[in-house]
Amino acid sequence: MSKPRVVIADTDENYLMPLEYKFLETLGDKIELEIISDRAYYEEFFSAPRTAEIVAVSEKLYSRELLKHNINSLFVLAEENDAGSTVELSVSKIFKYTGVKEIFNELIYRSRDRLFDDSSEKETKVIALYSAIGGSGKTSMGLGLASCLAQNHRRVLYVNTETIQGFSYYLADKTGMPNEGVRAIREDKQHVYNNVKYFIRKEGFAYVPPFAAALDALNLEKSIYLNLIKNAKASKEYDFIIVDVEAGYDKEKMDFLQLADKAAIVLLQDEFSVYKTEYLLHNIDLHDREKYLFICNCFQEEKENAYVNSQMQKKFSMNEYVEYASGPIRNIKELSMLKGIQKLAYMFI
Repeated sequence: MSKPRVVIADTDENYLMPLEYKFLETLGDKIELEIISDRAYYEEFFSAPRTAEIVAVSEKLYSRELLKHNINSLFVLAEENDAGSTVELSVSKIFKYTGVKEIFNELIYRSRDRLFDDSSEKETKVIALYSAIGGSGKTSMGLGLASCLAQNHRRVLYVNTETIQGFSYYLADKTGMPNEGVRAIREDKQHVYNNVKYFIRKEGFAYVPPFAAALDALNLEKSIYLNLIKNAKASKEYDFIIVDVEAGYDKEKMDFLQLADKAAIVLLQDEFSVYKTEYLLHNIDLHDREKYLFICNCFQEEKENAYVNSQMQKKFSMNEYVEYASGPIRNIKELSMLKGIQKLAYMFI
């Protein structure tokens, strides 16, 4: 079977270089990549009938003659930020100066099943968000992360495991899990995902609706979440499962971290949050730098950063800073617009 062909054409070589690197880094020898910067060669290349999975060309090079070729997904790299359909409905526009990762994601989305034909690419990744201290903002971060990943065409399931669940504040649908869903879980706690999947909702990403009461009051145990996550991962219906782990330290919380493929440890820049995180390091082995990330949330550059002024820098590096929102954030869209959360999302893509 021949490899899918990807053609990217622009007369600016410096513009093409990072795109070429991203495709080679991610897809390597799984595709036949053609990078064209010379106009004469471009015209010669398309003078004969061509077949390609993806073709992306600059506005200066684009012509309707490309429609005569057997191209599955045809894109125009637009100079102005007016992405969408062109006059030809089969051709899509992408703003040329969007980030490399964003452009890459847009290009591969339509053909992802062919380009990512390897089963390892389809493995569901579980990302846990955890903090040593309550009030670190990991729930809003988890929702924003889920939204950003979904906007980049990833299938995402968000699971909140907190005892009291208030994340519906950010959702359009603020109603909780219906009684039928609770009964379905209670009747078969080993196959939670299959029983609850019909009650899962979607607002860009999928999520398990919040319970109206604490699990104890509903005669449920935290183990239902472990079973749900394992079942959902085995189904391969998602690219990512975002798990919001309740702050604090006990075996159940550590089970979620152990289950995760990646774990983001969230802290604030104040002295108490840094102290509690340092205490956490004495109780949990977080030396696996491939698995564990450290994220400083609500960061304000003008304020004192206790992490920088402590010995913690010798123990771990801060992987990302999520900026403090100057105004109130009331919905998922606003969360997903925070630059730090967007950058965090691309660390997992």
